[in-house]
Amino acid sequence: MKTKMLVLTLLIASFLCSGTLGRAEGEPPVSESVTVLSSFFQTKAKEIDGLQREVDQLQQELDRQEAGFKTALETARARLQTIEVMARMVKTNPYDMRVTLAEATYLQLTLAKESQPLEALVKEVQTKAITVDTLQEDLDRKWATGLDKAVRDDVQAMRRNVTAVDRKVTDLQDRLEKLQAQMAEIQARADEWVSNFQNQLPLIWKAEFLDAKEFSLLPATGADVRKDLEDWFSNLKILFVSQYSIVSQERGDWIGMLVLFWLPFVFVGFAAYRFLERVFQNAYAGGRLTSAFGILCLSLALSLLAAFLAGQVKQTSLLLAATHVLMLMGVQALAWVFRNVRGRLEKKSLQPLLPLVFLSISVAVLDLLRLPQWMEHLTWVGLVVLSSLFFGMIQPALRYERLIRRVHPYAMAILVAMAVLGWGNLAVLASTLWGVLALAVQLGIGASSVVRVVFENLDKSGFKALVADLAVTFLTLLVWLVVVLGIMAWISINLGTNVVYEKLSTLELNWGDFSFNFLRLGVVLLLFQVVRSLALAWKTVLDSENLRWKNIDHGAAASLQRIGIYCLWLLFGLVSVNLLGISLTNFAVIAGGLSVGIGFGMQTIISNFISGLILLFDRAIQPGDIIEVNGIWAKVMSVNIRNTEVQTFENAKIFLPNSTLIANQVTNWTHRNDVKIRRDVLVGVAYGSDVQLVKKILVETAGEHPAVLASPEPWVIFNDFGASSLDFILRFWVRHVDFGLSACSEIRETIEAKFREHRVEIPFPQMDVHMRPGDGTIEVKSKA
Repeated sequence: MKTKMLVLTLLIASFLCSGTLGRAEGEPPVSESVTVLSSFFQTKAKEIDGLQREVDQLQQELDRQEAGFKTALETARARLQTIEVMARMVKTNPYDMRVTLAEATYLQLTLAKESQPLEALVKEVQTKAITVDTLQEDLDRKWATGLDKAVRDDVQAMRRNVTAVDRKVTDLQDRLEKLQAQMAEIQARADEWVSNFQNQLPLIWKAEFLDAKEFSLLPATGADVRKDLEDWFSNLKILFVSQYSIVSQERGDWIGMLVLFWLPFVFVGFAAYRFLERVFQNAYAGGRLTSAFGILCLSLALSLLAAFLAGQVKQTSLLLAATHVLMLMGVQALAWVFRNVRGRLEKKSLQPLLPLVFLSISVAVLDLLRLPQWMEHLTWVGLVVLSSLFFGMIQPALRYERLIRRVHPYAMAILVAMAVLGWGNLAVLASTLWGVLALAVQLGIGASSVVRVVFENLDKSGFKALVADLAVTFLTLLVWLVVVLGIMAWISINLGTNVVYEKLSTLELNWGDFSFNFLRLGVVLLLFQVVRSLALAWKTVLDSENLRWKNIDHGAAASLQRIGIYCLWLLFGLVSVNLLGISLTNFAVIAGGLSVGIGFGMQTIISNFISGLILLFDRAIQPGDIIEVNGIWAKVMSVNIRNTEVQTFENAKIFLPNSTLIANQVTNWTHRNDVKIRRDVLVGVAYGSDVQLVKKILVETAGEHPAVLASPEPWVIFNDFGASSLDFILRFWVRHVDFGLSACSEIRETIEAKFREHRVEIPFPQMDVHMRPGDGTIEVKSKA
């Protein structure tokens, strides 16, 4: 910005100078303009001096940091040499190569961190170099000649100053380029080693786990057991001394890790505990002490992992084993507390999965000790037997823990059989993984229960109920996603490589145009839960009178509910088919091949399906309607894609095919939410009754009933002269079809009472027989 202002000012001064040369007589003399320009250039010269001071400050900063950069480079070279030596010695040992890879990764992260100040200096020096070059070019091109001597002297002084600054900037650039080149060389070599280790480590693990080897519980014949133990003890001592020396050299990093990682984890853990404490019904699973122990262990393990990933602490075998132990202890404590969130335990009890914790921790320590092979196998078999015996003494009260207890002996038997067949290393890893999986699932179940209990205790009225249901679903999904990612992270950290995740994510099973990918399968399962929760939310919105739109009645809401749910699942099906790699052209071919069969064999099903779509979109029949089909009155319960469920007034459920409702005559008594119905009551009175009185009584009786509408008003029709009575029809409208029968019955009772009060006779059917003499006379003779 200063350069641009300087160049612009110089251009304006040039314009003024040229304008001065062309002034007419009577204007100010030239010497005054030259004096003004000379003063202006002196001001700009001060700005160049400021630029020179800034360059001097950069030079001082480089002088101050150069020693640190060189020390860091020497340390990096020493570490790189150590890595090169270790790489030659660990070509077939995956455990040692895992440590070497961690060392190379740590060096990579350290170099990236230490090169940041150097890169910042390089950027600042480059900015100053651009400023100096621009200014120098402008002075050489525009202000070389054609000026007054005083002005020219000022310009020449400015040029000399800019040249001096340029030399300093050039010197700074040379020194920084040398440091940058050395740093880049070491970074390239570190990156190369990391890449080599990452490529070799999966192959070594594969050979370690999958290549069959002899599984022996006793030392080989003629082997010197004492010498083997002495060598093992000597190597173990060297290992622990080297591990301790690495840790002790970085005490400053430990203090920073404590402040940066562990304290935030502890704070978040205890804040969550204070929030969740009120939802637990009792403390039979350990209570406060167990929760505090779990929070401290888990927070320390997470802080170590964060420090490993951030490059603050080296990932050594000892720290890795400590992280594993702390993680298992923290998870088992919190998982057992979470499992009893609903207070189903009747007495205090320990974590039922402690045998698995014991087995996993013991195997982790066993890997760290690097025992002779036969002794390691013998110790592992002993740990398996002890864990099984330990499980036999436990009687879990909860279902999941009982399942693990029943499965554990069979799982251990399978692992021992694998070891005997030659896959001992794989069996040892699987025994640890078995405990990790069981504890992770227990934690997922417990955390999901905590989520549900928390939202059950909240106020869930109106829109809050919908938000609570969605929150429970998505938080439960998040819990299980964290569990799965945690298991994958544990495997990756312990193996020193994420090859398992990469293999699963890229593994594809191809068969023709069909391709199957495990990562996509996980996405499909996750998407299934999301669509399921959205469908439930949509159903909740349309079922609630308070949440749905006011101008939508119950029938329309039910139709929209069905259509929306079908559309969601249809969209899920299309997306899932695409994610799983199934080509839709295959369905087109299948549909073409089965078109004839569908046309004949599935004609009824297709007809009902299409009729169901018509009913849903046409809304001629909706849930809640009262319909009459073949003389049967029933209430529509739901309109499905294949049939319509109705319930008769005798409480019988009838499933009518949708094609029947489309093709046949159906009477809908409440179509479009019009629930009023007209009813007729037939009344006969004796001949000679007062017709006007009868009509008055009938109208009054109907008008007094609460279910009869006042508009249209009830009216009476003198229908006919019957054989034994004067026939009337009382016609009125009932406000709801549900009162159609009851209103008619109650009105008839009232009519009978009022007729008796006003002495209006309701005749019974009668017939008069008149006998005339003549041909119709019957003569009866007695026989002697």
